[in-house]
Parts: sequence; structure tokens; C-alpha cells
Amino acid sequence: MGKEKRGTYVRRLDKEIKIHRFLNLLLALVIREIKGRYRKSILGPAWAVLQPLFYMVIFTFLRGVLNIPSEGMPYVVFTFSALVPWTFFSNAVSWCGPSIIANGAVIKKTAVTREVFPVASVATSLLDLAIASIILVGMMVWFEIPVSGTLLWLPLLIAMTAALALGVGLGIAALGTYRRDVIFATPFLMQFWLLATPVMYPVGQVPENWMFLYRLNPMVGIIDGFRRALIQGLAPDLGLLGISLVGISMVWLIGWPLFRHMSQYFADVL
Repeated sequence: MGKEKRGTYVRRLDKEIKIHRFLNLLLALVIREIKGRYRKSILGPAWAVLQPLFYMVIFTFLRGVLNIPSEGMPYVVFTFSALVPWTFFSNAVSWCGPSIIANGAVIKKTAVTREVFPVASVATSLLDLAIASIILVGMMVWFEIPVSGTLLWLPLLIAMTAALALGVGLGIAALGTYRRDVIFATPFLMQFWLLATPVMYPVGQVPENWMFLYRLNPMVGIIDGFRRALIQGLAPDLGLLGISLVGISMVWLIGWPLFRHMSQYFADVL
């Protein structure tokens, strides 16, 4: 074996070992977070359902006051079908923020890929998505909403939601490690973001003169896509979805380099 081939083989082997270690650590972190997240909690995983249900009740009350349309669908299903992916996104971002601080002891002792901690937070939040989806399926059966082939869009929509959550989470985790105010401000950011996303209302309710800026929110295309695929039997709006993909790319172009740069000094500030 020549030197060039041997060097290529060594680099490939080293890369495979790093990937293997990353996946093993990721699995261990996910299992630990799942066990620890609801420890000493009376309701346990039920909290994954209570949060979107609470919002659904509030939105249903507001609908009676503001006369919000639901595009011919039962409003509880209309809003809950958007709240399930939104809650996954919101929780994933919120858990990413303190993920570096929470694992400070590990970071200071071992040389691990820092991205594994926010990735674990997003992966763990998928459990909440799965639990809340069970309630959504029950609602669809109760209201006799037919299932169609558009459900095949769901894996893509979930992947886009996870990618956006991780991109935003990387930026918040990086900045929040240095300034805890960023982590404290995250819930306010998510509340504002919720109101700027078509969860309580349909996209068509947004005034036309605001629509250009409104569509720049990557969650608009994602949430609208979930609702169309789940309860309307329609394919997502590819125009909105394309804008969401561009938005996710822009978030990653900012969030990941910022995280990579600041991660060099995490051990010094923790």
C-alpha cells in the first residue's frame, strides 16, 4: 500500500471512529435526558401533551372573541395540528440554549464535539412530538378527518423543523454560554415567534402588505405545510416551503459558524 493510499485509509478510519464516538455519546445523552427530564414529576411525559392542549384552549377562547376562521376545519384540530410541530420546535430551541452549561463538567474534562449537546436536546424533543401526535391522531379519528397520501410529506417537514430548531439552538447555546441573559430571553423570543407564525390563524388572514415580510419566517411554510398535509389532504405550498428552506440555510450560515468559533473557549468560561 502506497503512502498516499495509506494516508487516505487512516483519515477515513479516523473519521469513522469519530462518527462512531459521536453517535454513541449522542445516544447516551438522549437516554440520560429522557430519564432526567421528567424525574420527580408527578405527570411525567404528560407535560408533552399539556402544553399544546393549554394553548389550544386559550386559542379556542380567543377565536370566539376575534372570530378567527379555520378554513372549514374543526378549530380544535386546526390549531392543534399546528401546535404539535410548534411545541416540538419551541421545546427543542429552549432545551438547546442551556445544553452547554448543563454539560460543563463533561466539556471541561474531555475533548468532545460540542455540537453533540444541542443535537441531543433536539433529538430528545422528538419524544414530546411523538407523544403529542398520539392525541392529534385521536382528534382526527374523532372528527372523522380522512387520511391521505400527503402524510408522506411529514418526514420532510419534521426534518426541516428539527434543522431550524438546531440552527437557532446552536446560536442561542453559543451566546448563552457567555451571557445567560440570552437563555433567559429565549422564552420571550419563542412567544413572539409563536404570534408571528400561523398557529392560531391561517396564512390567508395576514394582510397582503405584510405578506412579504411574514413569509420570511421559516416556520410559516413549515406549519402551513403540516396543517395542509395532516388535516386538509393537500401537498404543502412549495413556494412557502422553498422560502423556509432558504431561511433555514441562512440560520445555519450564521448559527453554526458562530457556535464553532465560540466553542473553542467554552471550557474557559464554564
